[in-house]
Amino acid sequence: MYHQKISDDLLPRFDASTSLACEPGHHFISDMAILSPAGHPDVMLMLANYHLSSFSDHLFSELAIPLPVHLNRAVTKRRAEYLASRVCVRHALSLTGIDGFILHNDANRAPIWPPGIVGSLSHTDSWIGLIVGQSSCAKLLGVDCEWVIPQARAHELQKMIISTDEKNVLQQSGLADAVALTVAFSLKESLYKALFPRIRQFMDFKDAEIVASNADASRVCLRLVRHFPADFPAGRLFTGHVLIQEDRVLSWIVTPLNAFDMSAAQHLANDGSVA
Repeated sequence: MYHQKISDDLLPRFDASTSLACEPGHHFISDMAILSPAGHPDVMLMLANYHLSSFSDHLFSELAIPLPVHLNRAVTKRRAEYLASRVCVRHALSLTGIDGFILHNDANRAPIWPPGIVGSLSHTDSWIGLIVGQSSCAKLLGVDCEWVIPQARAHELQKMIISTDEKNVLQQSGLADAVALTVAFSLKESLYKALFPRIRQFMDFKDAEIVASNADASRVCLRLVRHFPADFPAGRLFTGHVLIQEDRVLSWIVTPLNAFDMSAAQHLANDGSVA
């Protein structure tokens, strides 16, 4: 489902039709793809669909995922996305040799990964994005998945998310306004998720800017505008990756922990475009 259009940037590790047939309730989660971002064999990117129509509360016990107390009165959609995301995390980590892990969040709602693991998680009302790696890889990881923002809503949100210069960068890639805005929103969310474990503070959409893109906006360079602690000064560059499929946008960032992203710097030097 996914890897057919992203072979330049991702190396498929499993066929995209793989489902959780190895677990009970696999009709709830389907169309799984597990991929390795190019140049990062120690990082795993997982995508999966889940189906609200196949959800029922008995799946929590069937799939051995405890239902948190705070979700007892949550709407069905919220319980379903929680279950789907935790099943995907457990499945991904089992491939690294960590079995039976149940992901919890801290007081800031940030994921608490097991020792030795770094990662990021995102979900919409029907699909999951997950990226994980070993802590020893010394990388920061962020992922975000979004439905394309409706045009009317995009017009309302534009000034909050993106500057005129950023919009021009992305529109040079031929993206429609609403898609360009969604890409910018998603990339900045991915960057925030990647940096939060280190900076432990909120990032505004204007704290980072999009400064370069390749021809189809599948690779985008971002630059910090604001200074953050822990070796993240204003001017630091990051390379973001984007997958656009119809009305879906997936973005992810894999960046060195304690060093500048030299590939991003090289891309920016390349006449303002990303190769």
